[in-house]
Amino acid sequence: MRRALALALAYLSWNAAFRLIVLSIVTYFMARSGSTFGEISETTNTNLILVSGVASLGFVFVLTQLNPIATVARSEIVTGHLVEYRFYPAFLRGAVFACLFAFIGLATGYYHYVGFFVQSDTPAVAILGLVFRALSILLMVYVDEFVFRGRFMGLIRDSTSPLRSVVLCGLFYALSKSFEFRLGWAHLATLVLIGTALSIRSHLHRSFAEGAGLLAGFLMIAHVAFSLPIFGNESQGIILLRYDFRIDVDYPAIRFLTGGLGGPLSSVVIQSLVLFDIVRNLYREKKSLWSPRGAEIR
Repeated sequence: MRRALALALAYLSWNAAFRLIVLSIVTYFMARSGSTFGEISETTNTNLILVSGVASLGFVFVLTQLNPIATVARSEIVTGHLVEYRFYPAFLRGAVFACLFAFIGLATGYYHYVGFFVQSDTPAVAILGLVFRALSILLMVYVDEFVFRGRFMGLIRDSTSPLRSVVLCGLFYALSKSFEFRLGWAHLATLVLIGTALSIRSHLHRSFAEGAGLLAGFLMIAHVAFSLPIFGNESQGIILLRYDFRIDVDYPAIRFLTGGLGGPLSSVVIQSLVLFDIVRNLYREKKSLWSPRGAEIR
């Protein structure tokens, strides 16, 4: 248990410190160039995902170089078999779900189409920015899943019940995101549910890569392809969709279903679907999850 808590706290501290250092440097140079506080705040807020992606990559690199202090081999993190048979199929399912969410929003009028690749006069820079944003989401999600669903759950499986490890993992996951981004209660509730659901799946399927694929596929397509906000970050993607806030005037309850300006991670619909997945897996595997010892997660 101590090693698991040390790993989680080290990951949280690393991300918080890395974010603080990068944002301090950006703020310093932008302030010297004469940028206003509003411009600095907008720049830093829209690039938090990029910062988190680089921080996650740095943490994994450091973790693999700490032998024998931290016995983490590269083969534990990523292999061809893991990507081909676990991550990639789940990524496709997550991407399809993101497309369905966006298309249903368009069909029902909650979202409206603004344009295709609405960017500046430098398309090469814009495309490069989209690629970096997609890679940052991929790195952030994959490393999160390895740390929490892979190592954390693996380290505590012998000292606590599977159900308790699932709950702890979900809470630590939501806590880590709250340190990285400015999130509201709706976001945090969704992240607790997602963390719990993916922890259950990792315990049952003995792999963290499936959960990483599901979440990465959904977030990448929703944010990069359809420009939907995630983790409080809004950016122009390939297809620019915007929430029609005029609906809130006549039907204020609609924003709770769709997530409103907060995006899909604030949606009650997403929360309900994730909660259904949790209840279904708890019921189907109640004997395994209530057992005193869990199976090894690879």
